[in-house]
Amino acid sequence: MFLLSSSDDGKTWTTPKEITVDVKKPDWTWYATGPVHGIQLEEEPYRGRLIIPCDHIEAETEDYYSHIIFSDDHGVTWQLGGRTPQDQVNECTVAELSNGTLMLNMRNYDRNFRTRKISLSEDGGMTWSDIHADSTLVEPICQASMLNYVFENAEQKVLLFLNPAHREKRINMTLRISEDEGKSWDRAIQLWAGPVAYSDMVQLTDGNLGCLF
Repeated sequence: MFLLSSSDDGKTWTTPKEITVDVKKPDWTWYATGPVHGIQLEEEPYRGRLIIPCDHIEAETEDYYSHIIFSDDHGVTWQLGGRTPQDQVNECTVAELSNGTLMLNMRNYDRNFRTRKISLSEDGGMTWSDIHADSTLVEPICQASMLNYVFENAEQKVLLFLNPAHREKRINMTLRISEDEGKSWDRAIQLWAGPVAYSDMVQLTDGNLGCLF
């Protein structure tokens, strides 16, 4: 894994710096980040921490897990955070809740639950709770994206989730909205009915929401 940085909005980049030894265990084979945006924490005591959601496969068991890497010095150096206690999850997306808890929302291979899997961390991503299924967020085994949308007055935000909302096929790209930090998803907007797969979201400076899929 390599680290690059840019001070001119991506027009030019620094020479790549390898950080593999800092963020990958020797007995891990497959390794990936995201594939979705990272976040910067806002709540104490981890305010300012950068979090990148990741996944890996362990060589001996060939089990696959989700985990995070983090930086406490604005991305100059990176460290390995915690992984999920259970396997059969990989590509993931992360959001910070109002009390500082991190929510990891994961692609799920357990076909007993054709839905996304969820894990929580109360220590900045160093340890994660047992994973559980979110019965509303159906999926066909595919990547997804999650984003905190903050309103202009900064006093209200909603949690957004975007994925192919179907139990069998990669179709029906649907945006879901939660006003209670993922406890429920009462509103849904279909963005595309046909074939679709990976996605990401960004809040634009004018208040609009950008959805790439």
